Amino acid sequence: MEELSIDSERIWREAARLAFPRYPGTEGDRRAIALLEESLAAAGLEVSREPFSYDVRPAFRALRVLLVGVALLLAAAGWLAAGRPWLAAVMVLMALVAGGTFLAWAPGLERIYRRDGPTATANVAGRRPAAGPPRLALVLLAHHDSKSQNLILPVRVGCTLAALAGTIGLAAALVWELVAPLPGPPAWLALAGGLSSAAALAVLATLRSGNRSPGGVDNAGSVAILLELARLLPARLPADVDLWFLSPGAEEDHMVGAMRWLDAHLGELARPVLALNLDGAGIPGRLALLERFGFGRRFSPELSRLARTVARRLGIAVRGVLLPPAMGVDAIPFAHRGVPCLTLASGSLGRAVLAVHSAGDVAGNLDRAALERAARLTAEMAVEICRR
Repeated sequence: MEELSIDSERIWREAARLAFPRYPGTEGDRRAIALLEESLAAAGLEVSREPFSYDVRPAFRALRVLLVGVALLLAAAGWLAAGRPWLAAVMVLMALVAGGTFLAWAPGLERIYRRDGPTATANVAGRRPAAGPPRLALVLLAHHDSKSQNLILPVRVGCTLAALAGTIGLAAALVWELVAPLPGPPAWLALAGGLSSAAALAVLATLRSGNRSPGGVDNAGSVAILLELARLLPARLPADVDLWFLSPGAEEDHMVGAMRWLDAHLGELARPVLALNLDGAGIPGRLALLERFGFGRRFSPELSRLARTVARRLGIAVRGVLLPPAMGVDAIPFAHRGVPCLTLASGSLGRAVLAVHSAGDVAGNLDRAALERAARLTAEMAVEICRR
């Protein structure tokens, strides 16, 4: 098969055209959906627009209650550690169980997002059906919505790390007090750990979303790559593959669009189903493969190995990344349903990453060469998946 001719300049222009605020349910979101429909239709695909509505307020309320509740438990545990270490240990365990269940995106929590609500958006897909019985279904996806947040990325990451460090310090002090045959730790150690964790979680509980981000890196660049591949791949991949180019809505509101699309279509797709997700691609530096999420759960070892093999052949530098608890991508609903899905993102920390979810996330932060590498690796992976 001849090498794909990927046009990095066209990808960048497409990303610039899509880089405007488009929080789910806004006028910008509707404009992005219309542009996607137009581009996928121009690529000769069968285009479907699937509207849905949802209510994310219960999830945000639950998250804030959780953060405040865990903060209070940890603060109380730090206060009680010196005099009542067993009670403090029970409180820390309760906090860890509560936080871990929610922040690791447990599958059962998806029930929160299934009801209709005041936010209306849509999933957009372009499909090239298989000619005859399909041998497999391959889904390439990139979400089209964007969001801004009142806490910038360094603050969010810093508070998360402070909460984790404080909790670990508190737990270590309690283990020392209860288990080690040595004099107990200084009383201030457990108290400092509990209070620092509580303060960090209280700050995170103030997190709000808005519509100020143009979403250049997150996720106009990835959508532009998806559209480039929608032009190129249908003619290059075998006719017995059911090929989808999917742009879910509401990824920024806890991945609701991907959940809805899978619930509507997974039962009718040919087996096996495999998926490649693009999210945050296009920053200079090495490509990142989001290989694990939550507390270490793997997305797809097979697709990870394939990505590394293809990347070596192409001379593209990649590195594996753990998606930390409380962070989400559309690959997670796929993983919850047993569908192998690997996310290609950007892995170099710098100005462009720090601008994500802010008004500074503009198309100018994208790098043409990085966009081309992400597009080429995704395309060659699609070819290899169909070969194998």
